[in-house]
Amino acid sequence: MKKRKALVRWLAALFIVSVIAGCSGGGNAGGENRSTSGESGGGNKLPVRYLLPGNAPQDLDTVVKAINEKLEADGLNLTYEPTYIPWDAWDQKTNLMMSTGEEFELIAIMHDVKGPTVLAGSGGIIPIDDLLDQYGKELKKSMPDWIWESAKINGKINYVPNFWADTAFNDGMFTIRTDLLEANGLKPPASPEELLDAAETLQKNWPQENKNVYIKMLEEPAYFLHTTYDTYPFTVADNMIYIDQQGNVKSWIETEEFKKDVQYMNEAYQRGLIMSDLLTTPTEVINQEELAGRYLYRPGDVGTSDAILQTFPDAKLDIYYLADQPKFRSYAIRNSNGVSATSPHPEAAIQFLNWVYSSQENMDLVQNGVKDVHWKDTGKNTKDYLAKNENGSPAYELPYWLLGHVEMNRYPTNIDPARLERRTTIADDAVNSIAIGFTFDPTNVASQYANCIAELKTSVYPVMQGVVKYEDGYENMLAAMKAAGLDEVVAEYKRQFDEWRAG
Repeated sequence: MKKRKALVRWLAALFIVSVIAGCSGGGNAGGENRSTSGESGGGNKLPVRYLLPGNAPQDLDTVVKAINEKLEADGLNLTYEPTYIPWDAWDQKTNLMMSTGEEFELIAIMHDVKGPTVLAGSGGIIPIDDLLDQYGKELKKSMPDWIWESAKINGKINYVPNFWADTAFNDGMFTIRTDLLEANGLKPPASPEELLDAAETLQKNWPQENKNVYIKMLEEPAYFLHTTYDTYPFTVADNMIYIDQQGNVKSWIETEEFKKDVQYMNEAYQRGLIMSDLLTTPTEVINQEELAGRYLYRPGDVGTSDAILQTFPDAKLDIYYLADQPKFRSYAIRNSNGVSATSPHPEAAIQFLNWVYSSQENMDLVQNGVKDVHWKDTGKNTKDYLAKNENGSPAYELPYWLLGHVEMNRYPTNIDPARLERRTTIADDAVNSIAIGFTFDPTNVASQYANCIAELKTSVYPVMQGVVKYEDGYENMLAAMKAAGLDEVVAEYKRQFDEWRAG
């Protein structure tokens, strides 16, 4: 009863947080999509009811049947039952299921939508240390200890990390068209100033009549600039918290590093390299430009797609750094899976994931479908799609960012070899952020935290993305964030972080 009441009390905060952030993915409006294979608890078998965002793939039932046959052949008394919930209904539906005690075993967690700290704080997911020790030996040894440390809340592992890529290969770089650099006689940019100059030249000489092409902007700090700062490496959490490697915690938007980010972005905006109507352009329009290869450069590591190659057959992408620095993991993961507090048999969730991670064959079946029906093995970590729906998308696929492993995922055969290596390698020489293993619990400042997350989009992003000049917008931005509760959030973060380090 106490758990149920806690869930209800947290619902208001959950709804506030749920509408703040988005996560890449799709799904049309409408009701949920369930697998029709099997019945919950059929026979002696325990159901593994798994909540996933988006719409069910076309061949879901075929693959679920194959998964359940393999589970039975391997001696597990489990029945896999995925439930897909469209993106626009995800938060409302999952909140309702948890608050009313509806039974299910697993839930996909997108940390930039509603993180595991919120779910654990509300009692929606449970600690799993004992379950891992008893039922998850293969699962636990499949990932490094520091990954499991990152999944701890108050000293207990509260979720299964989805270690689908090593973040040491994801931050601090930018992606740019090397074929266009070469066509314009440019060398790879090696400083922020050279990057702006190169972007301006690419825009001026863009190989299409429509030259309204811009830098791809993200709602996150400009990590690719941070390698050029004397204070590197450091960590930025939630666009609000700055943590250096000595353990100092302070407000990110009040740092000199934030100011440098903003000044760079405003220079780009003044030079017409950031779209003038960025703040009012729908996200899907911006994303479509990226999918078509129409961007001057993009933070992070992305690859070519069939859509890009159709328009630009000779397109070549590569990543570059603006300074020669050690690889740095500012965070461990962004996606995970939680075991539901409403499940009468939570061990089934860990048994299932242990089976998935115990072999490449099992991971392939769950991720890619039936071999030689839905996909073809073309070598280590690569595949060709065989079965597609009428839209040309795979007839079945469970995205690796929902359930995957850096060394087991498969990518299209035509992926750039260098990118494939980055996506399937663990950087043993990377420096971990001092904050990896710490998870902030916003319970004591729930309303201030939710208010600050909401205020980011209104007040911080226009300044952070260069649309509003630092000198013109900083004071109003800071006042709005402090009115939302920034000081209280930073103070509570620092208190918990210092206690965690001392422990």
